[in-house]
Amino acid sequence: MDWFDRISIGAVVALSVGALVLVQYHPGEVKPDRDLQQRAPVADAAANGELATNVRLIKNLIESGNLSRAESMIRELKQTFRYQGELSMLMGDVLMRKQQPIMAMHEYKEAIDLNPDYLDKKTPLFQGKKMKIAVGEALAEIEDRNRQNPDDPSLKHEKKVIYYLYRRIAGSCS
Repeated sequence: MDWFDRISIGAVVALSVGALVLVQYHPGEVKPDRDLQQRAPVADAAANGELATNVRLIKNLIESGNLSRAESMIRELKQTFRYQGELSMLMGDVLMRKQQPIMAMHEYKEAIDLNPDYLDKKTPLFQGKKMKIAVGEALAEIEDRNRQNPDDPSLKHEKKVIYYLYRRIAGSCS
């Protein structure tokens, strides 16, 4: 054994002893109350069940053409379920059927920010093709408005959002 082997073995022994000392004398961490953890999924499951039934009802309303009722239900549910991307996706669908692609584009953006699985082809939530069409329609409308009023600063912001969505759609899993 040469001097490098002796130094290597000494370093491994020193690190092992140091790790053992840290594990042995590490102060215990405060653990959350198990009761709260066990009760939370039950409450979430009940809330998710309520959301699922309302989502099915909203989808039926959209398919039947009752867009105003669907929109009001989505707005009510969004106050309760703020972080559910599905509600933003449904609102985007309603707005697309109302021929408001720019507003729909913002809803779709919110939906994919809340749940990026809407752009993942490997998940059942994939909505990429629909979103690409919606963004294309929004871009056409913005270009139309830009020709009418080229100095409008809000259109520049809208274009940034569109290009952001195009990048997200293009960068989605394939």
